[in-house]
Amino acid sequence: MKKFIGYAIATLLVIGMLFLLFNNKKTIREQKAAVSEDNTVVVETIRVADEDYTLEFSANGIISPIKELMYVSDVSGKVIKIFVDNGSQVRRGTPLLEIDKELLQADYEASKAAYESIQKNVDRFISSKEVGGISDQQLESLQTQLIAAKSRYEVSRRRLSDATVRAPMDGIINMRYVEIGSLIAPNAPLFDIVDNSDLKVICNLPESKINHIKKGQTVILTHNSLKREKFTGRINFIGVKTDRGLNYPVEIILDNNNLLRVGMYMKVNFISNTNHRGILVPRNAIVGGQRSSMVYLVKNGKAVAQEITLGEMIGDRVEVLSSLNEGNIIITSGLMNLSDGTPVKSIN
Repeated sequence: MKKFIGYAIATLLVIGMLFLLFNNKKTIREQKAAVSEDNTVVVETIRVADEDYTLEFSANGIISPIKELMYVSDVSGKVIKIFVDNGSQVRRGTPLLEIDKELLQADYEASKAAYESIQKNVDRFISSKEVGGISDQQLESLQTQLIAAKSRYEVSRRRLSDATVRAPMDGIINMRYVEIGSLIAPNAPLFDIVDNSDLKVICNLPESKINHIKKGQTVILTHNSLKREKFTGRINFIGVKTDRGLNYPVEIILDNNNLLRVGMYMKVNFISNTNHRGILVPRNAIVGGQRSSMVYLVKNGKAVAQEITLGEMIGDRVEVLSSLNEGNIIITSGLMNLSDGTPVKSIN
């Protein structure tokens, strides 16, 4: 029984090897079929022509809120109440926390009483002056004291009011940095507040593309994990100064969509706001890379290598900026068997 199984396995291995050899020979025959006995290569060709088109290009960016703020303290004291937590929705002026204001209240009441007392004395001196009871110098001195007292009163009133920290903008509390009992000082971080009612994406475009877009233009955005979804937005701002990479920042305001969240990585697809006319060739007809590219022309039955300058990608074709003219015939298949001067025969 074991011998039988061994013979069966060996037979299957031999059959598999014969199958692979047969397929390899078939592939070699197909490749040789493209070259006839007189070394003429069978190719496919197209005739190029000028046509109208629009440039399409893309850039990547990350969604961020239209407004966000790390709110820092401009007062000092001990936190005795906190009115919000992470995720709380707040409006401008909503109380966020309160610090111990016992001393601030006492200072406010004392400065208020002093101010009101001096104000009464000034009013009484003015009445006395009208009947010649006091001199101008005495009245001016008292009025100077009134100004100083009013200043102290306003400062103490402001400090007492600031003891209740309020939201400076509408948004959501994304992070709270303080606890009840915390001692805070000026410039200490208190909350991260995020306004995600509107979202934006900032991406960067080089000089060669920045002139093809304009403010207010609509763009299409996509996300890798939401491949079937297409999102829209409009260009809100185009930078006037490049960054270190010689790119200009472009800000896109997104149309509202419940699927979009802050921090998502988006691909922004732009379409030129102007029409262009020129020559486009299939990508598979190009040999080489972006910096050194060429195509093969058909002239007098032979393949002739022609260097070209590439522009932008337009779908599955590439813009050719130089060296091709309308009516030129270029080779689109069979390129692996070609060199400059190779005899060719077009099957189309």
